[in-house]
Amino acid sequence: MGTKWAEIESSEELARDFARRVLTERMTVVESLLPLAAHHYREDTEHVHQLRVGCRRASAALRAFEPLFSAKPKSLRKWLKKIRNAAGPARDIDVLLERFYSEDPQDSVTAYACERLEYERHEVQDKLVQVASKASRGKLVESVEKCLRFLAVIPDSSGEIDCREMGSVAMRVASNAFLPLADLANPTLTELHQLRITGKRLRYSIEIFHDAFPNELRNDVYPVITNLQDRLGEINDRATAQVLFQSWLAPMEASALAADLARRIVSEHEQAMQLNKRFSKWWTEKRVAKLEKQLEKFSEEDDTLR
Repeated sequence: MGTKWAEIESSEELARDFARRVLTERMTVVESLLPLAAHHYREDTEHVHQLRVGCRRASAALRAFEPLFSAKPKSLRKWLKKIRNAAGPARDIDVLLERFYSEDPQDSVTAYACERLEYERHEVQDKLVQVASKASRGKLVESVEKCLRFLAVIPDSSGEIDCREMGSVAMRVASNAFLPLADLANPTLTELHQLRITGKRLRYSIEIFHDAFPNELRNDVYPVITNLQDRLGEINDRATAQVLFQSWLAPMEASALAADLARRIVSEHEQAMQLNKRFSKWWTEKRVAKLEKQLEKFSEEDDTLR
């Protein structure tokens, strides 16, 4: 539903006009997916996944275009946070269930995990339903319209900037958050998680502003960022499972299930470490240096918004 790639209509298009169009497109996706995720998730859990991604892309657009607003879009930010907070736990459980459904159902930990997660999945869905109900009363649409009014054209157009200038600012902000973490030697799992988060923000910035730059940004840089996200996602999935199993084990009395769970905790940790080593072999200094050099070209200083 919708497209992740924003398109600039012309080289002269003002950033303000572009921002209005991108935000409208991003929020149309969110508004369309919210009732599907709330009421039809059993038919397709991808609705919940795409809703969370849609919220992230809309939030990324708000951050990128923040200098253009005549007032802070607090209401829309709150709505996106509310929807994201409802969709997040549901999606996290869906990911875990998808994994456990593919494992041996005779395994005691797998059977226990499926039963417990299915119950928890039902519980967290209520929050999505509640948010969708509130949105259906028109408050979300009002919030979007209010946000777009904050992008009203300034009478004196002499201070207007174009999309290329706006894109350079957004790319510089995203790159400055990402690169220090990308350069870390022997990062911890926590630092890798932060790298994943900043990588996502960089990825969403590229999706918005790729059209303002040479094809290298979309065709060469973006695939590296998505590959990075996939690899870090695998590590995060193992680390998440480990923490989850530990939380289940803590209150358990000694039993065969508790012993199996303890063994799975060790196994998840070992697999996370193996994936981490594999990642380190791929994420070389040479690869990072090349990416850093490429990002610098799309993040040149511009004093227009200072």
